[in-house]
Amino acid sequence: MTANANVGTLRETGGIADETTTGIAGGLTISQLVYDGGASRAEVNGATAEALAARAERVAQGNALALEAARAWIDTWQFDARLRLLRSRTDEMNRLIAQIERMASNGMIDRGALESARHQVIDIALEQTRLEADLNEARVRYARFFNRPLGQPARPSDLASSPEVRTAAKSWQQSPQLHRAAAELIVAQTGVERATAAFRPRARFQAGVTSPMEQEESTDLSVGLVLEYTFGDGGRRRSELDSARARHAAAEAQLADAQRALKAEIDASLDQLDAIERSMPLVARQITLSASEAKTARSQIATGQTNLRQLIEAEIENYRAQDRHIAMQAERQILLLTICDLSLCAYRHADPKLCPSIRYGRGNAAPTRAPS
Repeated sequence: MTANANVGTLRETGGIADETTTGIAGGLTISQLVYDGGASRAEVNGATAEALAARAERVAQGNALALEAARAWIDTWQFDARLRLLRSRTDEMNRLIAQIERMASNGMIDRGALESARHQVIDIALEQTRLEADLNEARVRYARFFNRPLGQPARPSDLASSPEVRTAAKSWQQSPQLHRAAAELIVAQTGVERATAAFRPRARFQAGVTSPMEQEESTDLSVGLVLEYTFGDGGRRRSELDSARARHAAAEAQLADAQRALKAEIDASLDQLDAIERSMPLVARQITLSASEAKTARSQIATGQTNLRQLIEAEIENYRAQDRHIAMQAERQILLLTICDLSLCAYRHADPKLCPSIRYGRGNAAPTRAPS
């Protein structure tokens, strides 16, 4: 519905006498679109798809941010735990070497073996610098996401069990990344529909009333069907249609590629999770065996049944196993979160039990409200 009004003076010349009319003229037109080749429907569908794509992008960005925050916390915990383990075991081996030095001074142990043992302990101590750098970097990321420094980090609780994550991974096609790519494909499809509609006629029902400026003249009424069609535009419509079809083909390829990439990433993450979960019991067994071996070697060093190199190697093997076990725990948690982020578990339509909030362990200096 449109209305117009003209206020002013109308001067007519060229006749027997010039005539000037002053007044107000107005008009009212009511128009109803009957047919436009699907352009209006395409506009509505395209706008809806853009809104869905924006919503999916928001969810994906939120999930990515939450995953990075969780990584910062997990990394802070693991590097702190590994650094404390290294310092503890290094101090313990240094005390052992000090005892062995006294034995070497009495001629009970060859000094060549003692120097070799010192070299092995120094190699372990050199890792401290790298772990300290990794811990400082993780602390910076933690402070960025949680807006406060971290004291003694507690081990974060598992956010979802392995069976829950594996169940959620089966719904990977409900991922927000794929929702976004699918919505963008719909946007491209509506672009093709709009460009195609430009080649079709438009029809609308129209009724209007127009009042004259001169009181002596009558009011005009009009009712009818208006048809419009463009016969030529210099190739503009054809160019726009070709461009829209190219964008649609690109969006189709992007969706297919996103599906393949996401499926491959989830499968790879599940394979890594399987490998870690199979390896963790073996590493735990290795810790027990190496600790027993080191204890036995320590008791036999004085009798000569075990040499110094064997003792130090047993201690280092035990340290390596414990360090590996901590790193595997952290990697397992990150994999569980990554699979959740990639699959239905990370989407807002998922079962809330599969997408719990980040839980803070007792004694951890963290905000009282956990991010979802």
